[in-house]
Amino acid sequence: MFTKERTYYYLLGLLIVIFVVFQIFKPKPLDWTESFSADSKIPYGGYLLHEYLPSLFTDQELTQNQAPLFNYGDTLNPQKNWIFINKSFGLDQFETDILLSQIQQGAHVFIAARTFQNTFKDSLNIGTTLKNPLLGGGSILDDDTARVHFTNPALKTQAGYPYYQSTTQTYFSGIDSAKTVAVLGTNDEGETNFLRIKMGEGNLYLHSNPTLFTNYFVRDENGIGYVSKALSYLPDQPVIWDEYYKDVNRTGGSVVRYVVSEENLRRAWVLGIVGLLLFMIFRAKRKQRVIPEITPPQNSSIEFAKTIGDLYMEKGDHKLMAKKKIRFFFEYVRTNLGLDTDEETKQLTKDISNRSGIEHSEIEALFDIIELTSDKEDISAKELKLLTDRIDRFYNQSQR
Repeated sequence: MFTKERTYYYLLGLLIVIFVVFQIFKPKPLDWTESFSADSKIPYGGYLLHEYLPSLFTDQELTQNQAPLFNYGDTLNPQKNWIFINKSFGLDQFETDILLSQIQQGAHVFIAARTFQNTFKDSLNIGTTLKNPLLGGGSILDDDTARVHFTNPALKTQAGYPYYQSTTQTYFSGIDSAKTVAVLGTNDEGETNFLRIKMGEGNLYLHSNPTLFTNYFVRDENGIGYVSKALSYLPDQPVIWDEYYKDVNRTGGSVVRYVVSEENLRRAWVLGIVGLLLFMIFRAKRKQRVIPEITPPQNSSIEFAKTIGDLYMEKGDHKLMAKKKIRFFFEYVRTNLGLDTDEETKQLTKDISNRSGIEHSEIEALFDIIELTSDKEDISAKELKLLTDRIDRFYNQSQR
């Protein structure tokens, strides 16, 4: 009986080994994921353009941004070129203010995306439209070539730059007339796909066809020629290539195929299979201890502040208790919101509002009460309660 059962184990193990070997040596299909990443060599990756940038910006520093804009360190020197390439681009209010402020001070920002979202889109009052050739009565099987053109006579060619229709069908359908906008490029229908918005000392460049800047098109003379001219609007200064705001799906396709395509994961996979076979052969058994539930640590700073307040309430020293509550409030702002509480009050209230998600008027009202309380030598229980209620409301509404 045992010999027959062991035969089944051997057969199952052999089938597993055959399956793994098949997955390892199975030809990999071409990955058409739109990654736009600098280290991605797939057709719609950004490897070739990233490698080509030093020849476009000679002797200039080329760095990669791996963090959100509000964590970017060198905000005091805006004389830089930013390059964002992705299928969509959107920033929240805080990040939008930072980016637009950098442009106002002299930064030049190039963004290639098919759609623009969130506060960034609302701030510029700009939109894009995707025109599908199949819906318009045409057929990409009959003529799959569409051309894009520059409007600058120094860059323009008579025939334009030919691309697949599917890569050039997005154009800007809404442009804020109140802004200083220059059309830099169009498609065959004269619809804008490349524009410049003047802001203060810098410029914002927007392109609606991001795939034109990927490996598949940059690899040939036509593609690199178009990309070089499009980026020639950026001045010769340090370049920052963004990687943080890309939504790259690095694990597309079969899960097993991805595992066996990575050396370390493949070794772990094989080791796991061998261990499973040994377990089945020797009919190993193991006992697992009950894993105790570990509760995550709680942020007890607010509760601690309330406890301290209650102790001072019993002593009747309202002023001293108010000072404690105010001090704990500013400590919360420094720790949870990452703000310097020594900066100008007006700017501090704006920053607290942006990061906490609370209306600016609420923050200003809270600071008015704090200032009024701090200026008095003694305060009543009613004034203390008003201060406490305002601070507690802030804690309950804060999103961080």
